[in-house]
Amino acid sequence: MKKCRTSGVVCPRRLSIKLNRYRQNPFEFLIRTMIHRLLFWCLSLGTFFFIQTVYSKKINFDKAYKSVMYASFLKAEFNYSSFLKRADHTAERYVPFQDTSNDTFFKIGILHKSQLENYTKIRMEDQLGSLKNKPWMPVNEIREEFANCALLKFGSFSEHDFKYDKGMYGWMNIMKFSCAFVDDQFLVFAMAFTRTRFRLKQVILKRQNTHWATSGRSLITRDVQKITEVFTIRFALFVNEKIEDEFRKHQVSLKSVDGNPMLLKNETFEELAVAYGRLRKHIKLSDSRGHTFSTLAFGIKSRIMMTSPSNAPQAVEAISDELSDAPLKVLDTCHKDICTYDHMKNGTFNPKTETITYAKENAFIHTVHPRYSVIAYQKSKPYFTFETMKRKTATGIIDIKQNLDTKAKNLWSSLLDQQFTLAIHVHNQELFPFDKFFMTLDQRD
Repeated sequence: MKKCRTSGVVCPRRLSIKLNRYRQNPFEFLIRTMIHRLLFWCLSLGTFFFIQTVYSKKINFDKAYKSVMYASFLKAEFNYSSFLKRADHTAERYVPFQDTSNDTFFKIGILHKSQLENYTKIRMEDQLGSLKNKPWMPVNEIREEFANCALLKFGSFSEHDFKYDKGMYGWMNIMKFSCAFVDDQFLVFAMAFTRTRFRLKQVILKRQNTHWATSGRSLITRDVQKITEVFTIRFALFVNEKIEDEFRKHQVSLKSVDGNPMLLKNETFEELAVAYGRLRKHIKLSDSRGHTFSTLAFGIKSRIMMTSPSNAPQAVEAISDELSDAPLKVLDTCHKDICTYDHMKNGTFNPKTETITYAKENAFIHTVHPRYSVIAYQKSKPYFTFETMKRKTATGIIDIKQNLDTKAKNLWSSLLDQQFTLAIHVHNQELFPFDKFFMTLDQRD
């Protein structure tokens, strides 16, 4: 017998089957019918509530994007206009670049507070998009930052990673990640990355009585300051362009948005200014020429967090693996309104590589009861190798070794101090309202 394909009316064959089942066992037939209908209604209601929940969250996300706090957070954290107005844009003309290549990434997003309760299950591809062409992205570290944000009202993490090897090339990687809660329900986050590889023009050498040759270019500390400023300016321009696009998308005027979304008191700004000082000028060329370097590197990590005083111990514990014992103890045991730490260990010499390695850290905690605690720290393990100088004598060319004398130590210390202040001031401009960006080069020196 052919199957019934009647649509819109009751199929006679199916109706006959149902009637036979009902005659054979009417009670069982009724029970099955009720169960089928109950399952159908449960499935329908579940689907309805799921759609309602998703739609409701979408509305809430839209409200978060339109929140004044959302725009204020982005302007405070990712608007580099103050730095760009005062930075030295002529620095690039004085750096003998042979070529540069770079890769960038920028992302703004919102997470619901409930998603942070089990941050390990956050689908990073949903938050960051496809990263097939960016294998260098620190996905696990970003996931950990989400976990840190759950303990904070506001958090910011940035890194300046500079490496140079005379025999190869140089790297300058800059990143920033920030987060803040909007309406106590949604976590707004944004991140920016630039990775740049550069080569400097080689130096032409004349071999004694033989031929011309080329050599990699060694650096002086002033060169390093100019190079890092160039790439910091490029980073700031890239981020500013992305932020302007974001504001245009939401039809928000950057000028109409207020700064200081954290509503910090002036005493906090003053304490930060005392602890971290002002941005420093470049080292004079005449002072910088005294020592040259064939390799040089520093990766400066800076973190600033704002939380309630009751959550401060948890926030410190969350980042405890990043700190050595001394600054951790200062942050963990501070019972005053403000505690600070700043120290650089003496250099350690490796005779095999002739590399001198240092360790520099600082820490800061300021509590305004019962409103908030501001926690900050920076750390780096910089190192360098002196350039081996060549000198022509009557018997030939000899190697001249440089010594780590007092002048060299002071020069290195000045470079690190300048880079530390640059790293924290540039990426946290709203925390240093009294700052003046006077990093202009002294063209006459």
